[in-house]
Amino acid sequence: MPVVTVLNLGFGSHLTGSNQEMGIWPVLWFTIWQALLSTLLCLVIGIPAAYILYRRSFPGANFLRSIITVPFMLPSLIVAMMIIEMARPFGGFNPVSAIILANVLSNFAVVVRTVGSQWATISPSLEEEAELSGAGRISTTFKVILPHLAGAIRSSSAIIVLYCASSYGIVLSLGGGQINTLETALSISVLQRLDLQHGAALALLQIIFTATAYWVSRIGGTNPLSFDAQVGKSKPLDSRDLPAAVLTFLMIAFLVILPLSLVLIRAFISSDGSISLANFALLDSRGYRDLLNVTFVQAAWNSSRNLVISTFLAMLIGGISSYLLAERSRRKIRMGVLLDGLFLMPIGVSAVVLGLGYLITFSGEFAVISSSWLVVPIVQSVLAIPLVIRILYPAFSSIDEAPREQARTDGAKQFQVFQYIDLALIRPAVKTAIVFSALVSLGEFGVASLLSYGDQSTVPMLLYQLIARPGNQNYEMALAVAALLTGITTALVLWVSKETKTSQKKLQR
Repeated sequence: MPVVTVLNLGFGSHLTGSNQEMGIWPVLWFTIWQALLSTLLCLVIGIPAAYILYRRSFPGANFLRSIITVPFMLPSLIVAMMIIEMARPFGGFNPVSAIILANVLSNFAVVVRTVGSQWATISPSLEEEAELSGAGRISTTFKVILPHLAGAIRSSSAIIVLYCASSYGIVLSLGGGQINTLETALSISVLQRLDLQHGAALALLQIIFTATAYWVSRIGGTNPLSFDAQVGKSKPLDSRDLPAAVLTFLMIAFLVILPLSLVLIRAFISSDGSISLANFALLDSRGYRDLLNVTFVQAAWNSSRNLVISTFLAMLIGGISSYLLAERSRRKIRMGVLLDGLFLMPIGVSAVVLGLGYLITFSGEFAVISSSWLVVPIVQSVLAIPLVIRILYPAFSSIDEAPREQARTDGAKQFQVFQYIDLALIRPAVKTAIVFSALVSLGEFGVASLLSYGDQSTVPMLLYQLIARPGNQNYEMALAVAALLTGITTALVLWVSKETKTSQKKLQR
């Protein structure tokens, strides 16, 4: 309903922009081309990495598959801080370059995981037959393998375009107020200039952009909901893999490990250059000259409360949706494209658009709803549902029908089959979905910036206030917050990866 309200107001506005200082079309053009360029760069470095990490085995491969997922799950503001730290020795990056680099850092893992998981299912005999026919490694890749991966490449590209087009925190932090995408322009129109009609027009364009990207992803019958992380049998690295391996290891070192390390290390360096916990001691304050409305502890409580509620709702709705989608596939029920589209929509209909929808829909006598703290975790759960489905749907779809049929033959009811067979088989995927949906809530910034008031500020809101205001003390405090969130995110991602690997070994036995 909030999105419908935005659409209605957007169609009623003039797309030349009611605010002449920020025309719509230049903002739309930048949103499109930076998203497409970022996606292209992700494909260029992600496809070789998918081959190395999913088709070849070597010590540390599982760790690398896990660590590249960390930036994807981190709050966008921390990704922006990573770019700031990387640019420090060079005196800073150009805002456009910084935004594109941050987009690539964040979404590199989507290509690797989506394409890599599909690559792992391709029979090695295809490559062997091509090589016996005289085709070289490069020729085999382009003429035999990539056509089989076209659906996964298209699907991951559509997802990355949507994420890059809605990288609110990244553009807000690195754009310096000079560069805007549809999201940041929307927030400026609504929050600073109180121009809801102009904001609705921007939201309308973003929704159209989302629908177009989804339609492109469906060409050829691909399923953009798949985000399977299963790893098939793989061969050891050989000399012919050297170019792809070198590129992969360099990109992971430069795009993932170096930025993560810089933020973690800088958090332990005080203003005088010594190694200490001084930055973490600042977390008990409200920043330089009492900048913040709440302390870090209060913001952490608000984020934790929102996390529990949004994760529960996302798992409940996403789990049911995944189960129904899998059953639809088994029984070959039609309307699959429509259902998939509805579940994918929150990826592109961004947090800011949803927040705007709630502001417009629940205004006047219903303002008590949009002003309640409960609306933030509710909207955050909507944003987490697509990710939950992309994890659980492949798991439900891969369940062998034989034990389910045997249980029904023995008199088990459908709920018992679901509880004792389905859930037992997909337990690792459920753990992954819980962790990832929790991290989505923990790092979400767009909704909170529109719908959180006063003492209801969350950790990402606190982080942005510290980054946006000048002062060494504020940034040092921001580094401490970023280090804590980075450490928590990294630990959780590595944990679910270990659980998944252990489960796979048990199944293989």
